[in-house]
Amino acid sequence: MRKKPIKKLAASVLLAGLALGVTGCFKPSKSSVEESEYYQDLKDDYDKVSQQLKDEKKKTSSLNKQIQSIQEASGDEKLADYKSQIKDSIIGKVDFTADSVKEKTFAVTNTPVCDYAKEIITGCNRVLGVTPDDLEDTYDDYYSYALMDEDNTTFEFKVYGDSFLVFDDIPSNVYAYNGASVLGDALIDAAVQKSYDDFADRIADADLIVTDEKLQYSTDAINASKILAGIINNKIDNANYDTDDWDEYRFYTKGTVTKVQINSDDKIICIENKGGNQTFYRISEKNLTSLEKILK
Repeated sequence: MRKKPIKKLAASVLLAGLALGVTGCFKPSKSSVEESEYYQDLKDDYDKVSQQLKDEKKKTSSLNKQIQSIQEASGDEKLADYKSQIKDSIIGKVDFTADSVKEKTFAVTNTPVCDYAKEIITGCNRVLGVTPDDLEDTYDDYYSYALMDEDNTTFEFKVYGDSFLVFDDIPSNVYAYNGASVLGDALIDAAVQKSYDDFADRIADADLIVTDEKLQYSTDAINASKILAGIINNKIDNANYDTDDWDEYRFYTKGTVTKVQINSDDKIICIENKGGNQTFYRISEKNLTSLEKILK
């Protein structure tokens, strides 16, 4: 009579165990899970999807390389077209801006400056192993140059560092021209202006000397400043001369221009600051000859 309750209890325990197994309250072993048919089916599906993803990545990578190659080749063709167009054209104006001082622009119609900007395009070459993204990551600032020819065709590019160029119409390629930044360095107002003790120190720091006939660079500016430093104590008080016919040299220091005007006959130097204020100095025959050798 006591066996029936025991059988019922055993049956109840077995059913409870099965229920617990189904609901997950009993944790199965790792090996039993991995060996289950359900797990194997999931693993097969996962492996298939993973392989498909790898295949798609390879295809995408290959396609991206092909696209990049086409863009680079088409970019070189575009630059060759630029060079062909610009070879015999006349650049009449160049606009300069800096990313750090966007509200300030500088437009130039001076022939030597325009010719130099034209030379940047005709003389640059593509740089391998460097991308426009690399330049944006490396340099906090850049210059923008916009060259306009006699037909109002515009050639625009950005200058990173001293030499790297990215043309607006060729965004995938990087080109280089040694010293491409010198125009921006000289002509565009620097975000932070340096203070100088006198005009000779400012001239010594000039990136460019600009006349209506040619450009000269920092070495000549330094040599000229050494001579001009010697005239500071030879100021002509209350002088008022008409300098329209005097030889004029514009020294550009980070966007600040200092004009040096020379009257060779009377041996007088006029120094004009960016605000247009003029100061006159006498210069010796020897120093005048040395200065003119540097500047002419």
